[in-house]
Amino acid sequence: MKTLLLVDGSSYLYRAFHAMPDLRSPQGEPTGAIHGVLNMLRKLRADFPADYSACVFDAKGKTFRDDWYPAYKAHRPPMPDDLRLQIE
Repeated sequence: MKTLLLVDGSSYLYRAFHAMPDLRSPQGEPTGAIHGVLNMLRKLRADFPADYSACVFDAKGKTFRDDWYPAYKAHRPPMPDDLRLQIE
């Protein structure tokens, strides 16, 4: 049977952002969250080999979940600038 490793990329991104030190590129751009996510994904793939892998992220803006449940992430603070800079 074929296996799929499916990862909640947004969860990993926030986890890495808050766990990693303030790593920066030579130009001063933040890189810690991306560095952390890549390391976590490498470890996950080593620990759980799969035929296929996918890493999915939350969509920007309103989604069907907001229509179904208006309180969905309603009190979540905005994404920190240093995190946003790493993914935009």
